[in-house]
Amino acid sequence: MNEFELIERIFSQMHVAQSRAGSTDKGSVEKGIGDDAAVTSLPAGARLVSCIDTLVQGRHFSADWDEVNQLAFQIGYKAVAVNVSDIAAMGAAPHSILLALALPARLVNESWLTEFAKGLFHACQLFGVTLIGGDTTRSDHLVLSVSAQGHLEANTPAVYRSGAKIGDKVYVSGTLGDAAYALQHPDNAVGIELAHRLHMPTPRVSLGAALAKIGATAMIDISDGLYQDLGHICEQSAVGMRIHLEQLPTSKVLASVDLTERLLCQLAGGDDYELAFTLPAHIKPPIVNNSDTPVTCIGEVIAVNGTDAAKNLRPEIYYQGQPVTPTSPAPFSTWPNLTGYQHFAG
Repeated sequence: MNEFELIERIFSQMHVAQSRAGSTDKGSVEKGIGDDAAVTSLPAGARLVSCIDTLVQGRHFSADWDEVNQLAFQIGYKAVAVNVSDIAAMGAAPHSILLALALPARLVNESWLTEFAKGLFHACQLFGVTLIGGDTTRSDHLVLSVSAQGHLEANTPAVYRSGAKIGDKVYVSGTLGDAAYALQHPDNAVGIELAHRLHMPTPRVSLGAALAKIGATAMIDISDGLYQDLGHICEQSAVGMRIHLEQLPTSKVLASVDLTERLLCQLAGGDDYELAFTLPAHIKPPIVNNSDTPVTCIGEVIAVNGTDAAKNLRPEIYYQGQPVTPTSPAPFSTWPNLTGYQHFAG
């Protein structure tokens, strides 16, 4: 059995097992794995939503081969989850994925491939998506590229980054900063306890769909840091924001960390894969998943003057009612670098 036959056998077995369990029977995949391309049908009036994300060894997860071996399940899971999060941020229902897998020869073995496939199909089952095709090639390093598709029901608007209005409230789901702290401190007790938030994030699919239906004005998933990602909404909506640091939702574990380090993780750390969104002040956020998805108001949308509207807009940040500025940076000792993750910075 050559390496490609091994890959095909493992993924085919997982796919068949999942199909028999009923988790991939969505009624709209006319042709999935096994042909030159997949064919799907959409409900009447629905619109297709698509995204793609790439995970690269040494950039998105460890370059260390021992860790790559240990995290096979988590890598497979996260490859799906980060794409599903983008679909959720549009208010859409995830539907299916395509997987392009560039594999080093050392990972083409029964043990690693089986654990990777288990993680990938576990995420598919949790979030209601089907693996409908893909491609495999050889590489010196592990690279995974997943394309995800979802759909919006007829008469359900997509939620873009460009719709925030002055007077809207700014909300986030879940808690912030856990993944960033775990990435920066993989060996201390707090980082170890928070590692699951880095390796196995929870895309907020039900919340995103509910927000689209009740009139969310703008939404984004927090992948590169809250401050930077909210800045995308500000720029595309031509508005400002006022964010209150003491209102940022914090897990009990991260609350034990020094305040300034915790705030930096929450503002600029990234990898949260929570939803940040705006709602008109008179609309209350929905309660989904039996309140297992907490939602917190962290600020409000404000006006900007005409000259500011043409600039790179970023939120204003406040702490205990006072603006945090380069000349008055408390609770930070100096004005922090709040630039989130940028692939080509420096």
